[in-house]
This record gives sequence, C-alpha cells and structure tokens, in this order.
Amino acid sequence: LAADSPISLDPAGSASSRPCEKDKTLCSPATTPPVSTSSVGPSSSPAGRPSFISEWTVIALGGALGSSLRYAISLLIATTPFPAHLAAGLTNVIGSFLLGVDAGYLESNRAHRLLRPFLTIGVLGSLTTFSALAMDNRRLAGQSGESSAAIHLAGLVLVGLSAFILGDLLSARAFDRDPQ
Repeated sequence: LAADSPISLDPAGSASSRPCEKDKTLCSPATTPPVSTSSVGPSSSPAGRPSFISEWTVIALGGALGSSLRYAISLLIATTPFPAHLAAGLTNVIGSFLLGVDAGYLESNRAHRLLRPFLTIGVLGSLTTFSALAMDNRRLAGQSGESSAAIHLAGLVLVGLSAFILGDLLSARAFDRDPQ
C-alpha cells in the first residue's frame, strides 16, 4: 500500500482504517478508492514519477542507441557518391522528423513514462547533434567557401524545422490530437 493510503496494515497484517484526508472521518476499505500500485516500488518515486536512476538508465541506453545510429548513417553516406558533409545534416533532418512524430505520440498519453526520456533525450538527443553538424559545416567551408557553408547551414535548419512540423502533423492525425 502507498504511504498516503487511508488504509494501513496493523502488525497482524490486516487492514485497518485511519482518518481520511478530505473530511477527517474514518475511511474503510469499502469507501476508499483503489490504490494504484503502478507508482509504488523501487523504480518510481512516491509521486509516480520515474526515479532518477530509471530515467538516467533509459537516457544512457537511448544515447548509446542514438549515437550508434548516427555513426551507422555516416558510414552509410561514406559508401555513396554523396558528399560526406551531408551525413550530419541528413541525420539531423531524420531526427527532426522523428522528434515531431515522437512528440505527437508522447502527447497522446499512450506512452510509458520512461519513453519520453529514452527517445527525446537519449536516442534523438544523441542521434541529432549540433556539434557534428558544426564540424561538417566547417569542413564544407574549408572546401567550398564560407558562403556555401552558410547556405548549407541555413538550408538544413529550414529543412529540419520543416521535417519536425511534418512529423508533428502526421502524428497529430495518427494519434487524434491537435498539432502543437
């Protein structure tokens, strides 16, 4: 039973009543709403939020997955005739689209409470990275000039934002909610 439950166990293990919080009368098992056990246990805080350790663990696992995906995409781009500087940009556009879809799903209240930190901070946070984009853009500036790099960067920001909006609109339709 939760610590704030109006029902408590006596030393013999049977349920006993204690004063209800609302009107200070005695609550009995028949008049007490059921206690949710989903927020009780070592993986949750008393308020039902995931514990720091649970969140940290799923973020770390998601981060390992996202950075591995980013590396795999860069290896895949290297085997194509496309310029290498497109790897970070393409990865960020894909991540932006997925973040839009993800936002729609997470707002639908169908998702597990650890899915948000796993996907948004962990997977997509490490998949999309501004530092890799900046490094690739700097490399492009050295090869093609500062103006080409500036146009490339501005284009990627616009395409990334468009990808997020598209993902959000599609997920709004799929999960029957208003777009953000």
